[in-house]
Amino acid sequence: MHPWPSLNLQELFATLGTTDKGLGNDEADARLQKYGYNELEVKTAPLWKKIIEPFRSIFILILLLAAVISFLTHEALDGSVISAIIAINTIVYYTQQHATARVLRSLKNRSEYHVQAIRGGNKVSLAARLLVPGDVILLTEGQKVPADGRIIQEDNLFMSEAALTGESLPIKKGISVLRKNKPLYEQHNMVFSGTYVTSGSGLALIVATGSLTQFGQIAKMAIQADSKSPMQQKIDALVNRLIKILGGVALLVFGLSLLRGMEIGEALRFVMAMSVSAVPEDLPIALTVVAVLGMRRLAKKNALVRSMRTIEDLGLTTVIATDKTGTLTKNLLKVSEVWTPDAAINLKETGLKALGDTNNSNEPFDQALKIFTGAEADLSHSLVKNYPFNQMQRMSGVLWDETNHKVLYVKGSPEHLLNLCEVDNSARQQAESQLHTMVAKGFRVIAFARCRLNAVPKDLTDIKSQKLEFMGFMAFSDELRAESAAAIAAAQSAGISVKMITGDHFETAFHIGQKLGISDFREQVIMGDDLPDTEEKLQPLLKTKSVFARILPQQKFNILKTLKRNDITAMTGDGVNDVPALTNAHVGIAMGSGSDIAKDAGDIVLLDDSFASIVSAISEGRIIYDNIRRMLFHLFSTSLGEILTMVGALLIGLPLPVTAIMILWINLVTDTALVIPLGLEPAEQDHMKQPPRHPKAPLLDRVILSRIILIGAAMAIPTLLVFNQLLEWGYSLAYAQTVAFIMLVVSQWMNAFNARSERYSAIGRLKVVNFKLLAGLSIAIFLQTLVMFGPLKEVFGVVDISLNHLLISTLSAMATVFLTAEVHKFYSRHIHKSAANLNKITT
Repeated sequence: MHPWPSLNLQELFATLGTTDKGLGNDEADARLQKYGYNELEVKTAPLWKKIIEPFRSIFILILLLAAVISFLTHEALDGSVISAIIAINTIVYYTQQHATARVLRSLKNRSEYHVQAIRGGNKVSLAARLLVPGDVILLTEGQKVPADGRIIQEDNLFMSEAALTGESLPIKKGISVLRKNKPLYEQHNMVFSGTYVTSGSGLALIVATGSLTQFGQIAKMAIQADSKSPMQQKIDALVNRLIKILGGVALLVFGLSLLRGMEIGEALRFVMAMSVSAVPEDLPIALTVVAVLGMRRLAKKNALVRSMRTIEDLGLTTVIATDKTGTLTKNLLKVSEVWTPDAAINLKETGLKALGDTNNSNEPFDQALKIFTGAEADLSHSLVKNYPFNQMQRMSGVLWDETNHKVLYVKGSPEHLLNLCEVDNSARQQAESQLHTMVAKGFRVIAFARCRLNAVPKDLTDIKSQKLEFMGFMAFSDELRAESAAAIAAAQSAGISVKMITGDHFETAFHIGQKLGISDFREQVIMGDDLPDTEEKLQPLLKTKSVFARILPQQKFNILKTLKRNDITAMTGDGVNDVPALTNAHVGIAMGSGSDIAKDAGDIVLLDDSFASIVSAISEGRIIYDNIRRMLFHLFSTSLGEILTMVGALLIGLPLPVTAIMILWINLVTDTALVIPLGLEPAEQDHMKQPPRHPKAPLLDRVILSRIILIGAAMAIPTLLVFNQLLEWGYSLAYAQTVAFIMLVVSQWMNAFNARSERYSAIGRLKVVNFKLLAGLSIAIFLQTLVMFGPLKEVFGVVDISLNHLLISTLSAMATVFLTAEVHKFYSRHIHKSAANLNKITT
């Protein structure tokens, strides 16, 4: 390891061939070619593993075994058809995986972050992946460090290195030279990739990028696998339970097949085909495609989502805890009013001196104050030291060296500064009255004060004994986003509670909450100082309070922790102080304009910082959840229909209504063409007017399970009746099987339209067009036509049937499935309405 911490600055620049002015563009490009991009090398599975991946599925292995048995028993045609189906399924798998990977790469590129760097003496915005050794970057509060670097300039710089060393407390950084072989956690003149600036600022000279960084070395040693999401766990449990049940059914069917005189080879092929048809083997691919496409739709709505788990939690969200500034407002502050206790006070000059060096500050207050003060103040004095904003003290300061003495100018919370200032009772009452007038208008108010000092304090805690001179107030206005009120109303109508957590004054918070429909009465607002310090006492308060004013980071964390006891919470944040709350929420929502550490801590990044985007994300989460239920309902009900048809025929002594190849065709062609389009079904009109689902509720409730059973029976009974009647009338087995085959197929087509809505009629749902479903149905109809009337007839053992039989059988199958679903939906709506009315009466 290179001894970067032990080099003095001259040796450091000489070793890296650079200066504090940074690299020139040509040299930077040359080094990029030499060192590569500043990103970790992601180990991917070898090509051979990617090729065999689809064949590792137990379902494909069963099909392969069926194909082998077919060839060994001289059923070459059956074996060839099964092999072709395996090939088609494998191609679909590769195609969908490639499309999914492409979408994920696109989302990753959208989330790429930039840093401020110095190149050729000029400050430029640069993609972090383009950094090379020798670059000089600026460090600001909340920023994520993109590569390992040596500090060459700092101003009260503190770093969080918990992700690298496990140290929970911020580390003070400096530029002093260290002795050699210092351990990583004692290298106080270095910054490391993946760590964060918690306060202060500085310049760092990049010494290592990509896999050569300390974080890159650790990443090589371990790769952590993503855990399965709760929904995936529920689906796995369903499938595992189904496989166990199917094992028993398969043994039963195999035994009955042998009793009916079927050859062992044919019985094995049939049982395997039935087993594959009963288990939704294409569901994992469908889930991945639906989730990734949902993530892409959210990205188009300015919400970058990290994982499918986040989408699931979004759909279950019951409480949104949101900041005000930038989320509900535009975060475009401007000074609207000023007030001073003495007309001789120049508050513009005071404001500019309280700003200090703000060239690198993105703080909205600082930017608004800088615009307001302009260049009218006298800054001929020299700046001694900046004191960054301290959340606990609720103020920041700047020390100036004025004539014959030093003067500290501070700005911060009006109430806090007033308590520190030396004012008489009359002046205090006048100031408090003016403050109340300003905040009642919805303004955010900052107070200014100053004091003379004989020495340079280490930080602002050292001035507690000093008496400050009160200079006045500045009132800032921040226009509400036009869409905020409507978005909040939409969330509330969806049964989602909205809590506004802000650092603003009580009156300001109440005024904004009232305008947005969050708080109608003053009793719904509470100050941070009035919050209890235990979760037991805080919990009942959270049921009645919707606006929280003058809240500190620890209090925000406590609020979220308490909410999580009974709710699925989504929390917004943008700064270093929001990170504990973001990580503690079920869904952390970071602002795109916020700090890097907040964006890394969040599960979602809002590119437009808008509350409306949060509601859109929740809506998308609900749509995806509902669509997964649609897919499961369709797959399980149709699979049950096929199994009941087979088992029913064997139990009552009939020949098999369909052959093994027909079963495979129904499962791997008809289902595949319809299941993914169902996963992309447009939202139902009232999906955001329904209460959130309970997080522990089963994926398929009793209503859907009972419908699955009824639809399975509605598919099997007409098929068996028609099949038996045709045999009694003297038609051949091949003829009767052809009719049963088409009846099961059209039943699945009809069931796809039933699945489009859980509560409402399939006819009414036709008003909302799902073009993807129509396309899938068209493909399924085209392929089925080839089997029934085209060149694939002989392959599947299909014979010509009369037009009357074709129409009567298909229409009866479709009508039975349709009417069964409609009656069940009507009954379910009636029960749900009665329960809702009873609940209203009892409450």
